[in-house]
Amino acid sequence: MRYYSEDLQRLQQEILEKKRIKAKLSDLQIQQAELKERTAKLEKLMVKEQKDVDRLNRGSLSAFFYRASGQMEEKLSKEEVEAYAARVKYETARSELWAVDEDIATCLREIEGLPECEEQYQSLLKSRTEQVKNSGAPEAEQLMRMEKRLSFLKSQNQEIEEALTAGEQALHATEQILEHLEEAKSWGTIDMMGGGIISDVVKYDHLDQVQKQATTLQNSLRSFRTEFADVTDKISGNIQAEIGDFLHFADYFFDSLFTDWMVYNKIAESQNKTLHTKKQIQDILDRLRRMQTELCQESESLQRELEQVVINYAEERLEK
Repeated sequence: MRYYSEDLQRLQQEILEKKRIKAKLSDLQIQQAELKERTAKLEKLMVKEQKDVDRLNRGSLSAFFYRASGQMEEKLSKEEVEAYAARVKYETARSELWAVDEDIATCLREIEGLPECEEQYQSLLKSRTEQVKNSGAPEAEQLMRMEKRLSFLKSQNQEIEEALTAGEQALHATEQILEHLEEAKSWGTIDMMGGGIISDVVKYDHLDQVQKQATTLQNSLRSFRTEFADVTDKISGNIQAEIGDFLHFADYFFDSLFTDWMVYNKIAESQNKTLHTKKQIQDILDRLRRMQTELCQESESLQRELEQVVINYAEERLEK
């Protein structure tokens, strides 16, 4: 018979799930506060940069001097680039904030769906423990502990699977960015050799895709961090600090995205930044996979041990 009943296993899984959701919720609330502050700052910057563009377009004393010196087009172009960059950063941060708000609402609903699992578990465990003690089988308590541990390992594996899925999505986004950057760089080379309007159109089309994928990556990195909320203490190294480092990918990436793309090394610079982020993701995924392997090995070993205890117990009963 199974000493750690299906009801106990279900309630244990619910408790672990509730704990996992609460850890995610706590991290999401930290992200929410950070993003609210960041979005407000970026909105102010966006408004300021657009005012600079409007001022030059509308006409002002400074605009008059720029026009008189022949620098009006250069100055306006620079202000327009800065305004566009500020808007893209703001929209990316706002998109992240919306996603965090939705995730928080989901977590709260899920917690409401697991109201008293802890109390139910403790009550059933107490009752079940008494039954096991009264059964008279010396192996009963040992088997119960082993079955409980197996249930816990199953939950841990599920957490790692979810973190791996989030990490793989982020990794895929970096690969998409690198692919479009490489295409943009190739057409940029043709453009420098006199490729004309066609090479310009193709190059900038790829850069549009880079911008979209960079926003996608930023959201994927945020999800990756959230999935780590309850597993980081099980992995060596300060993973949260590492993830926190590349969570600002969009900021430093977009800083160089709106520079002169005719300059070959600017695209190469963005490639290097993306490759660095990709390597960080891969390193963490490798650690997760090693952790998953260790969990699987422990589960398999424990399952074999449990089966052997059951076999030995059955043989002893037959001999009697």
